[in-house]
Amino acid sequence: MSGGALLEARGLRTGYGRLPVVFNVDLEVREGEIVALLGANGAGKTTTLRAISGMIRPRHGRVAFGGHDVTGSPAERISRLGLVHIPEGRGLFPRLSVEDTLRLVSNSTGRDVDLAPAFEHFPRLRERRRQAVGTLSGGEQQMVALARAILARPRLVMVDEMSQGLAPTVVKQLFEILRVFREQGIAVLLVEQFVESALDVADRAYVFEHGTIASEGSAAELRRNRKLVAGSYLGTAVDEPAPHSANGNGHAKIDPELLEVVSVKVPADLKRALEERAETDGRSAGAVVMDLLEKVER
Repeated sequence: MSGGALLEARGLRTGYGRLPVVFNVDLEVREGEIVALLGANGAGKTTTLRAISGMIRPRHGRVAFGGHDVTGSPAERISRLGLVHIPEGRGLFPRLSVEDTLRLVSNSTGRDVDLAPAFEHFPRLRERRRQAVGTLSGGEQQMVALARAILARPRLVMVDEMSQGLAPTVVKQLFEILRVFREQGIAVLLVEQFVESALDVADRAYVFEHGTIASEGSAAELRRNRKLVAGSYLGTAVDEPAPHSANGNGHAKIDPELLEVVSVKVPADLKRALEERAETDGRSAGAVVMDLLEKVER
């Protein structure tokens, strides 16, 4: 792997069960840089972040972070090296108060943390400091997740769908925090559906299509090539199986916490057959597909 990059993924391939999702992905993030991952739902962006942070294991390829080969390393080890992953859904404990959630940073960093920077960037959290995280609005919960990352002082923050379901005024405030990360020398790897906002804050971007990188370039170049970026958001998707654990028979069971939507092309007659089977069983087409995949694996 080349020197100079904080994060490098080379030839990365991974998936869930026997279903491949990401194919030969090459990407890098430099110190203090903001990089956006763009593409339709199911293009493999979330799966790529999971493989980098240790939530799932790569099948092929290598991942290096901060000069360390972390391919297949536990998430805890990668986190200790200075990588914070804010997953889709934010990964918070709903019953903990805002203040207790922020103080958890002490456990991961091994040092006492001063909460002042978090409340400085997010004054609303100071007002909610005694409130349970699960009772906050979606925007406030995302503020908690970003505030926690600020206090951890990582080298890289990976943020998955930061603005999903939030009001435009809240989204604008959250994107300003990404600039704060850059000012503090913290790199950001961002999965985002708001393309214009992402390209406005990013230095570079990768465009994903069907598990591969279709294009890459500076944010300015991609802003000019609207047709290319818009084309990456066309397509359909079905439920994606997620990492699994063994059941009592030693076979795969899907963890619903790690489900992601992926785009899969199938013949029209097969698609109709799956939809008919799903309607007969009273289940989703994705559930039918998962049953079939598990039977093939057995």
